[in-house]
Amino acid sequence: MSLTDLLRLGTRGSLLARTQSRATADALMRLHPDLRVELKIIQTSGDKFTDRPLAEAGGKGLFTKEIELALLANEVDFAVHSLKDVPVTMPLVDQADLVIAAIPVREDPRDVLVSRQAKSLTDLPAGAIVGTGSERRRCQILAARPDLKVAPLRGNIDTRLRKLEQGDYAAIILALAGVNRLGRFDSALMTPIEADVLMPAAGQGALALQCRRGDARTVRFLAAMDDPATRDAVNTERAVVQYLNGDCHSAIAALAQINNGQLRLHAAYGKPDGSVKRTSQSGPVSEGNKLAHAAAQILIE
Repeated sequence: MSLTDLLRLGTRGSLLARTQSRATADALMRLHPDLRVELKIIQTSGDKFTDRPLAEAGGKGLFTKEIELALLANEVDFAVHSLKDVPVTMPLVDQADLVIAAIPVREDPRDVLVSRQAKSLTDLPAGAIVGTGSERRRCQILAARPDLKVAPLRGNIDTRLRKLEQGDYAAIILALAGVNRLGRFDSALMTPIEADVLMPAAGQGALALQCRRGDARTVRFLAAMDDPATRDAVNTERAVVQYLNGDCHSAIAALAQINNGQLRLHAAYGKPDGSVKRTSQSGPVSEGNKLAHAAAQILIE
């Protein structure tokens, strides 16, 4: 086997990152039987700063910065990111020579309530403490239940579950996609939250396969995993964030769903006072960018 058959995959060292990278590598090797993919662990700044809110440390771009620098330095050939961690605005690394070559079929984009006390936000007792590090979640939770207390929570899934078991929180909120990818869903403890209650982040549940723009060989390998419907949906969601000039401080949520060539976009924006404004737009998939702009204009007003 020659070196031309090898791709080096840069990934964060967390269990979830390694799991979804390994699954992606296996899928690529099934599509290209002569290909070999090797994982290279890269520690990111986002993995180092766990003692304060991510927005204070520098934003979600801290989860991709070192990996993107490794791509540009030709130390790895491609990366697998959780798309919701890829900045829409103000990336920490110049994107001119980078490209998202594939967005595979999306996992479940919903959030999940994890609690031994309740099966829904409605069931939680007054004054209960809910753990999340997301401003998007905080605003929507308080809009639905202003009597609850939302406390900061960071760390990997196991860390968050441990803090719940220790009694630090009555409930915590996780992304269902990550729980599913790790095979950790427990119906006795976890309940998916519908989007009309807690709308997910733009791109939540989707992966981004990123490589150097000029690396035609790698682009060709990765493109076989691209799912056009998922790409259309998440691009529309990310366009909402773009039009709102959102960053890691912004409580922006968006979910696009496609059915029979029609796209239904739901978007929400949480304000500092905890109130949330929502809107929905519908139209042909080809007009996704126009729908995102219309939604953003309503939220801006």
